[in-house]
Amino acid sequence: MKKNYLILTVLLILIFFIVTHPAVSMEAAGNGLLLWYQQILPALLPLAILSNLMVYSNYMQIVTKYLYPITRRLVPTSQNGCFAFLGGMLFGFPMGSKISADLVSQRKISKQEGEILAICFNQLSPVFVSGYLLTSILQMPERILPSYAALYLPPLIYAVWRLKKLRPKNEKKSASDSHLDFGIIDAGIMNGFESLTKLGGYIILFSIFAALLHTYNAAYPIPNCICTGLIEVTTGISYLQTSALPEISVYPLALFFASFGGLCGFAQTCSMTRECHFSKIRYLACRFCFAAASGVMGLLGSLLFGKLPWG
Repeated sequence: MKKNYLILTVLLILIFFIVTHPAVSMEAAGNGLLLWYQQILPALLPLAILSNLMVYSNYMQIVTKYLYPITRRLVPTSQNGCFAFLGGMLFGFPMGSKISADLVSQRKISKQEGEILAICFNQLSPVFVSGYLLTSILQMPERILPSYAALYLPPLIYAVWRLKKLRPKNEKKSASDSHLDFGIIDAGIMNGFESLTKLGGYIILFSIFAALLHTYNAAYPIPNCICTGLIEVTTGISYLQTSALPEISVYPLALFFASFGGLCGFAQTCSMTRECHFSKIRYLACRFCFAAASGVMGLLGSLLFGKLPWG
């Protein structure tokens, strides 16, 4: 009952803000829509469609047949699970959680393995980290490799530990019956559009919520910046460059935001994995621990590398 009242209160506050501040709300919604239309949709829709086709047609098993002997030395997944591991690492958030959920729904991996993979390999993509975070915003391309280590090592270590305990000793290989027809293609395209449309809705809602914080809490820029990063990672990272935060804390906070993924990212992940009923509390707890570890490693990096370029 308390949870229902909390959700209702948030919804009423958002409605009140939109009615009383229509110009600010429209600008925030427009920015969220542009972010979705210009960056998220073109980058993720082709990947979503292609990953659907790989999973639904069973061609995925042909790929994993040759990659699994290599990836299992690093991460002890099942043969089908290595596709979620590679997809999450290469394509980034939220494709990692979507691929894991699709494999669970198709009964190609267990729910336990799918949940671990969705938690650990649903990070922001290396392209986003090196291009947007380190080059465009922080102007620190020399820290790409240390940043990769800070962001991807904590979930990798956790995944190895959990999967070693989970993995059966004798794994049975299922026969592959691969085929692709227009029914599978149509289903893959529609599923991709449906998933990305939902992401757009979440981005718009959380963009308005971030605008609400900056409107009603404008006198406290530092808490605003931190709260925004915890709510929506892209917007939060963009505010770091002009924030009043101590210089040495900017890089660690950027890594913390990027690793945590924001509450908007959490909502998007819940949408992607809704039919699999993964534990939401475990996801949040693990991602917060990963973010804390990334932030500590980033702080050590700041102490080693020195000042930011605009400092």
